[in-house]
Amino acid sequence: MLCERCHQKEAAVRMLDVKWTAGAPAAQAAHLCQNCARAAGIGLPHGQGFSAVIQMLAKGLLPGAAAKSAKPAAAGAEENLACPHCGWTLRDLRQTNRFGCPRDYEVFGDVVEDLLERLQGQSRHCDLREESALDRLVGEMREAVAREDYEAAARLRDQVRALEASLEKEDALD
Repeated sequence: MLCERCHQKEAAVRMLDVKWTAGAPAAQAAHLCQNCARAAGIGLPHGQGFSAVIQMLAKGLLPGAAAKSAKPAAAGAEENLACPHCGWTLRDLRQTNRFGCPRDYEVFGDVVEDLLERLQGQSRHCDLREESALDRLVGEMREAVAREDYEAAARLRDQVRALEASLEKEDALD
């Protein structure tokens, strides 16, 4: 698709202009080449990937996030902690539950465990295959009891206890 302004170059940017009129949104799309987009005042990242563009959008949508400094935090001031590479702040991380760049895992390493605990209820990876095997064995044991096949139920009960013990042992090692 050609640029809608210069009609010469390939359109690389899709601008969506949304205006609220009479309480309803009205959207108008425009397809522009990079030169016309820059001339229209649209800031384009140079040589940055998709994650950098998303980061810029998120920082623009977060109230007060653009005013934050991208400098590293002083010692003991965790709230002012920011990634020196991308400028993503601890506030940005807490508001979006997203990282700005791969280096944020190191910069915000102390906060990540608390974040995982809040999001997932635990900070360690849970092997779903083992838990689904446990659920399957418990279900088979209940079916065996319902069929009054107590020998099979006892055998399944022992397997459930063994699997639970191995899972508890893994938890203790973690």
